[in-house]
Amino acid sequence: MTSLSVAQLGGLMVPAVSTFTASGELDRAAFQRNLDAHLAFGMDGVLVGGSSGESALLENDDRCQLLAWARERIPSDRWLLAGIGSESTRLTIQRAKDAKDAGANAVLVISPHYFLKRMSEQALLAHFKTVADASPLPVLLYNMPAYTHIVLSPAFVHEMAQHENVIGMKDSAGNIPVLQQYLEAQGERFKVLTGSGGTVVPALEAGVAGAILAIALYAGPLVRTMVDQWRAGERDAAADLQQKLVPLATDIAGAMGPAGIKAAMNMAGLHGGPTRSPLLPVVGDELAIVRARMESVGLA
Repeated sequence: MTSLSVAQLGGLMVPAVSTFTASGELDRAAFQRNLDAHLAFGMDGVLVGGSSGESALLENDDRCQLLAWARERIPSDRWLLAGIGSESTRLTIQRAKDAKDAGANAVLVISPHYFLKRMSEQALLAHFKTVADASPLPVLLYNMPAYTHIVLSPAFVHEMAQHENVIGMKDSAGNIPVLQQYLEAQGERFKVLTGSGGTVVPALEAGVAGAILAIALYAGPLVRTMVDQWRAGERDAAADLQQKLVPLATDIAGAMGPAGIKAAMNMAGLHGGPTRSPLLPVVGDELAIVRARMESVGLA
């Protein structure tokens, strides 16, 4: 497997959904068909086991299996990232080892948050440093306050960026002033990626190295076009397209999570399929919102 360098960390990636059968088992054919489509749309890499992949509902064996199936499809010159975060430092480290065995290039670590009141900066630093010390793969920090109710502070990010095995972060908060402070840590050894589909262009303007976007799961060609327009200097066109895509980011992935994402993917001709219990599918008014947003940009 080709070794990817930190300098190559960036571009446009997707946080793949975990595809399930009606009984909640993994669906290999659907998963790999989706990956083939994402790559055909021009994605530069894939995250497996992220929030959009229903990470909290995956068993350890599921994670390993999905990564192995993804590695079969992802070319060696494109990133395969593994979401490995858990509530336990010990389990997170074990998942890092499993991810290496399954062929991942790097791991993404979300903050432990069940014992929220005890997750001080000191506790988080101890957790992340221990994971980074022990992980056989490079580590990316994952800032996802919508789910963890924790915002990684710029001071925390700057300190972790000094660790030789920490190569970057995914920031899904969409708070541009805070993102700009994270970006002060960016350099040859540490890259900042945005995970906010509603603020991709402002994030690019601020200087992010790339993006891992749920919206690209169900609006891949449009997101690819937007990023390409921005990189080509067509800033007004990119900004206009961003405005059209904001409702697709906020009202689908943002408001409904994996259930909304999967409904949108079904409408776009990909395979979203069922969510895993206890998540329920979107129905009724919510499903109508998904359809309206997708139709607004010609995707349904």
